[in-house]
Amino acid sequence: MKKQSLRGAVSIYIVVFLTLVFGVITLGFIRIIMNDAVETTNTDLYRSAYDSALAGIEDGRIALIKYHDCLSQGAVGKSGASAGSCADIIYEMEKGANEDDCDVVQRMLGREQADQNEVIVQEVQSSNQAGNATELAQAYTCVKITENTDDYLTTLTSTDDNRIIPLRSDEINSVKAVEFSWYALSNGGTNYMGDKFKSNNVSDAYTPPVIALDLWQTDTNRDGRCGGADANSPCYSLGELSVNNSNSSGTDRAMLVFQPVTSGGTNFVSSGEVLDHADKYDNAPIKVNCNPNGSFYCNVVIELPDTFRHQQRAESTTFLRSALLYERPNTDISVTLCKGVSSGSCTDKTRFTGVQAAIDSTGRANDLFRRLETRIELVDLYYPYPEYELYLSGDGNALEKRFYVTNNCWQSDNGSGSGCSNSANVSGGISYSDE
Repeated sequence: MKKQSLRGAVSIYIVVFLTLVFGVITLGFIRIIMNDAVETTNTDLYRSAYDSALAGIEDGRIALIKYHDCLSQGAVGKSGASAGSCADIIYEMEKGANEDDCDVVQRMLGREQADQNEVIVQEVQSSNQAGNATELAQAYTCVKITENTDDYLTTLTSTDDNRIIPLRSDEINSVKAVEFSWYALSNGGTNYMGDKFKSNNVSDAYTPPVIALDLWQTDTNRDGRCGGADANSPCYSLGELSVNNSNSSGTDRAMLVFQPVTSGGTNFVSSGEVLDHADKYDNAPIKVNCNPNGSFYCNVVIELPDTFRHQQRAESTTFLRSALLYERPNTDISVTLCKGVSSGSCTDKTRFTGVQAAIDSTGRANDLFRRLETRIELVDLYYPYPEYELYLSGDGNALEKRFYVTNNCWQSDNGSGSGCSNSANVSGGISYSDE
């Protein structure tokens, strides 16, 4: 009896132990399943809120198109105008911009609003439908449109490596400098520049690219040089786009090439240096100190020189051209207009006028919200811009090339170019075919 009792007790202990083990395992599986279910639900809500915000952005685009279409027709905003008319669209857009209104897009497009002034994207689905869709209740709750932005934002890529940036502002003639930033931290991935940037043998380090920045500006016709043209209209000759003026105090064009470094460079380019880079004799790359502090790796303040004839800048012909030269990773850039400069930094910033519109949209799915902002170009920046001085096209075309070895061969006087007396033709003419 004693041995049988012991065997029975052992069996009970084994059963209890196994029950506890299997219970713990079962509870662990249940917890994993529940966590996965919650994560899946949150992911669905997150993506649905994102889609709702995108719907708001698309409605914002439509509203902008209608607004500018009405402006092009010469319409004027009017309070109390019939809904959907150009007078109503212009009035609502300008009123909403002044009041920072969340509901301007909804009113302009006549979107049906729910109780909380939100636009339903997807109603709550019936309970007999499968999945988490029954709880989404998608809507966008707030869409704001700003046409005068604090900065200009864009992205250069390997296939789209040039961008024309109009410097348009109601205070264009008060702008003393531009702050140019490139290569955001998000472009650099997880490997910061730091010590890896200093090492040439680290293949996985993300390094900011060399970037070129062209400045173009012209005078207005305030001195009457362009005849009967309006005093505020652009006025220049082709010669003014290739050289400084006679006393090297003004220019209408300069090309700056920025080379990222970790130390030994600068973050400020004076107007005198910009003038130097309008001259073919002095156009060396400028080393810019870059570090991963802030939103961008690289930042430089560029003091603008005076125009060629020292008149006011023409707003319609003042712009920058940014371009990637060699390695072409995706590169975010930012441009800010500065009305003052102190110790190499902007002391007073002003807004761009009619260059980019910012659409700020908040989307909702159930009780989860997401907020997105996008930029819409308000001017055509995608017209063909020559990346090279000479193109060959078609089959069988040949280019006659002549090479010269000389010192300071190119001479220019107000746009009139001539060869040098000490040049020597060392090639005798070389034919080149694109075949």
